[in-house]
Amino acid sequence: MSAALSSSLPDRLLAVTAAISPAFAKTDARLYHLADDSGQMQLWSLEPADGTRRQLTALDEPVAFFARSPSDDTIVFGVDCGGDERQQLHLRRPDGTGRALTDVPDAIHSWGAFAPDGSRIAYTANPRNGVDFDLFVQDLATGATVCLAQFEGQQKVLAWSPDGAWLTIQADRSHFDQELALVEVATGAVRPIERAHGPARYAAFRWRKDGSTAYVLTELGGDYIGVARFDPDAGTFTPLFMPDGDVETMALAPDGSRLAVAVNRAGWSELQLIDSTTGATTIVERPAGVIGELAWSPDGTQLILSQTDPTRPRGLWQVDAASGTVTPLLVADTTGLTLRPWRLVEFASFDGLPIQAWLALPDSGRKAVVWVHGGPESQVRPTWRPDVQAMLAAGYAVMLPNVRGSTGYGRRFAALDDVRLRLDAVEDLRAARLWLGARPEIDENAIAVMGQSYGGYMVLATLTRHPELWKAGIESYGIVHFLTLLRDTGPWRWRHRAAEYGDPIADREFLEEISPLTLNGRIRVPLLVAHGKRDPRVPFSETETLLAALAARQHPVESVLFDHEGHGFTRPDDKRRILAAVMGFLGREL
Repeated sequence: MSAALSSSLPDRLLAVTAAISPAFAKTDARLYHLADDSGQMQLWSLEPADGTRRQLTALDEPVAFFARSPSDDTIVFGVDCGGDERQQLHLRRPDGTGRALTDVPDAIHSWGAFAPDGSRIAYTANPRNGVDFDLFVQDLATGATVCLAQFEGQQKVLAWSPDGAWLTIQADRSHFDQELALVEVATGAVRPIERAHGPARYAAFRWRKDGSTAYVLTELGGDYIGVARFDPDAGTFTPLFMPDGDVETMALAPDGSRLAVAVNRAGWSELQLIDSTTGATTIVERPAGVIGELAWSPDGTQLILSQTDPTRPRGLWQVDAASGTVTPLLVADTTGLTLRPWRLVEFASFDGLPIQAWLALPDSGRKAVVWVHGGPESQVRPTWRPDVQAMLAAGYAVMLPNVRGSTGYGRRFAALDDVRLRLDAVEDLRAARLWLGARPEIDENAIAVMGQSYGGYMVLATLTRHPELWKAGIESYGIVHFLTLLRDTGPWRWRHRAAEYGDPIADREFLEEISPLTLNGRIRVPLLVAHGKRDPRVPFSETETLLAALAARQHPVESVLFDHEGHGFTRPDDKRRILAAVMGFLGREL
């Protein structure tokens, strides 16, 4: 993979390609993966021996995910329309032919699992009312589909038991409050799994082939996610590996002897191999980066991981399980690009709480941008961001804080912005701006704030509550008013969001008070606004309302709007358009 030559640095940065989601073929040494060589993520295969690659899909929309059958090289993959997140499932047979498995454009189909023999698939979807996700099982030979069980709220399938008898279902009440249940495939009977330690998160569920044990990512009452053993007969969990940082992804070796895990250590990923019986661990040394996925080879001798860092997009790396040797397998060539690293810094907020941030400095230039992540249940990680590298190349310093409410620092830290604590996170952003402005290499009178989604709310919130601190603002698909967001967001999401932001009835007055629209008259600086019209999370009407309010008082604002995008910008022309708009705006206003 290489960065294509282009007339401008932003175009060259956007042309650097990524590879993600490795999965070994069943019948030979091929490695399936997703890659954006064509401009959007599509399904590819790779011959590790000689690097030969073949593009397997060429769709107008990006492929969101894929899964390979346990019996052969049949693949199921998901595609939505224009970022609306209403994914439909598609089948690709080993001979390259295929068909659509679902065709309900108004419904979300959330992938689950193959049956152990590969004959059926299980997934959840919300066609019944657009809100609640029911459990479906489909026979791949006949296409016959059965609704096995109906549920309330968001549900997803985590695993199919090795004997084919049970499906593991996860119910999401909120990001930090989830429940598990086993559903009997023959009858649809639901057997809840008791939570012995109160509210919990579950991030993976991997069965041993004999069905005696499953390995689960969960907290067991602690602050961080670790690896626990699940006893299906007793319905109980016991700890295996509980580090002081979240285990974010896990892969079980084919013979069940080892687990490969990635642990979040101050944003970077630490790769460890764990003995599944004793819990003994071995750290695998490798180039620093953030791991996305892990995949074992069928014989258990090789481990493939996807990884990114600030100077490289996600690519595939190969680990020899015996020696621990790590070699690049499919990694972008960034030759000719001057790319700058990020470093971790820390500052104290208004109440003394330590807040971490990433700081990247240009070779020259004293202007700066503070970039705020979305979520808020998310974390800025040291990853590839073409926009950040473009700003650095143009002479702007970039600071990326993890304000309270961010994940990666434990359950307690993530709860520090819930509901009526919302504005404490805005004060963290103020503290970040003051810390940055006090640095001698930064011009404190030339600092902009930028964010996407919930980060867009943070931009608008700080511009209305601390307008004197900022020179300009850039917000993309941000929350303008919490009450209209909760009313108009995808109906399957509002309960989940209300748990984080507040109840639209009980907390109505507070939500009105903290909404940027209420205080939009305080915005003093020029603003750039961007949004996709098919956004199912933050409705496009939020941006329409903001633009109307600013126009009514003739406040300077630029807008970049996209007809065929959702919650983010994925199409090549649109990515070029938004980056050009951002760089042009900063050049004029900062």
